Amino acid sequence: MDSANWECFHKNGVFVGGTRGRGVCCDKLPIIAKNVGDPTEQNVTNKSAKNVAEPKKIRGNLDDQKIPKQNGNANGRLINQRNQRETGKPNEARISVSRTPNPYNASHSRPKTLVRSTPRIPTPPRYVPQELKEVDRMTSADFRHDYGAHLDNMRTRQKGQQHMLFFQSAIHQNRHLFKGHTILVLCCGTATLALMAAKMGAKRVYAVDYSKVTCYAELVVRENRYESIIKVFHGRMKDLKLPGKVDGIICNWMGHCLLYESEIVEVLEARDRWLKKGGFILPDLGSLYLVASEEHMLKNDRCNWWRSVYGFNMNAMRRYALAEPRYAKTTGEKLLTLAHRILSIDLKKAKIEDLFIDRNIRLKVNREGYLECFLLFFDVEFSSSHIPIKMSCNPCIRLPYKSLWLQTVLFVEQPFIMRSNLHYTGNLKFKPLKPNNFKEMEIRIEFYEGLEYDDLCTRRVAKRWLMLEHFQTFSEVESCQDEQGENGGHDF
Repeated sequence: MDSANWECFHKNGVFVGGTRGRGVCCDKLPIIAKNVGDPTEQNVTNKSAKNVAEPKKIRGNLDDQKIPKQNGNANGRLINQRNQRETGKPNEARISVSRTPNPYNASHSRPKTLVRSTPRIPTPPRYVPQELKEVDRMTSADFRHDYGAHLDNMRTRQKGQQHMLFFQSAIHQNRHLFKGHTILVLCCGTATLALMAAKMGAKRVYAVDYSKVTCYAELVVRENRYESIIKVFHGRMKDLKLPGKVDGIICNWMGHCLLYESEIVEVLEARDRWLKKGGFILPDLGSLYLVASEEHMLKNDRCNWWRSVYGFNMNAMRRYALAEPRYAKTTGEKLLTLAHRILSIDLKKAKIEDLFIDRNIRLKVNREGYLECFLLFFDVEFSSSHIPIKMSCNPCIRLPYKSLWLQTVLFVEQPFIMRSNLHYTGNLKFKPLKPNNFKEMEIRIEFYEGLEYDDLCTRRVAKRWLMLEHFQTFSEVESCQDEQGENGGHDF
């Protein structure tokens, strides 16, 4: 190849014409490894250079290639190449190879200067009213044992509830019992009933609750500017000492089937210690009723559904479903008998022993059909009202308001047909498992069928139900099965 094609003309210190490294055998040149941003040179032998770099083939006429402006390192490489071509001996040349910087090497990407971090912006202080500082620290574990202090419970117990309308009507229609008198409100919650009493002219109102909902009650009382009239206390009645006796007691003391989880013990304690002679209790009269019903759709949904779940037999779960009472909204369309009163109490005279039920029952058939369950419901009244006022959970009564207490449903194991020409009687027991503790109770029913009330030849139901705070154990479930067996002692 003509050496003229390889000539490079130097003009102002820059080689012009030709191309970089054209005609130079790269396997005879050492290679200098270099990282971008940190150039370093290294001499290697021709043998190692051959393994590292391969000559790049350039197509086209050599004369048509133009040499662009190069930096000092490129100029040095061209000079070494020309010297090697003129002398015929390979010169020790230096080739710079650029390497991609290592992303894990922080020294190549991080600036050398120190960066001052931005100071942390402090969290603005959260304002908590003085009354709520204690309840503000409550966690989900605390609400599990004190659900009364949970906001959802406060809303559920008041929004559109039948009992709130009952208390509002009783207080408003009997304002003469409140004006200028001292009132005690038990289980006050958010102090709504206490505010109603103060608005009707009460001279002094004591709002008491053993839940930490009293923290909210104090705040509500202050914001409504009744702190000079309403005094909030936290604790049980047996542990509290009030400034003086009261003229009346207001309490939403009712529970499921009137007694279960009720606050009736608190009312009796307050009555004996702090109620003046001739004072009132709102409400003071209560009645509990038993009725037989044909709720086969409800039983299928709650119990019999377990017989076959996606093709699997889960009758063991059905036994659990039959072992404890259920709470449901029922209608009077499925009732088979007339209601039988099993308890009648007057809180102005009642004692704890009067709340234990052990009595004979008689149910008169009103419509023939299959007995699937017994229903329990209650009524309460305010006897001191000059206008009769009553609240009922009777399934035959339909009201536009919600109710905290639905009907208590006691499912039987095996249904049977109730005939209008037959008589049905038996015995019912309803009492706490522990003295003065209405949070764990049991119900026992023995039910017989006969031609006459005195001729009870066939026992239809012999069953026990448990109402507990915890889930029933296996032994408790077994003790709640019908003694008649799954078929009621008969082969159908």
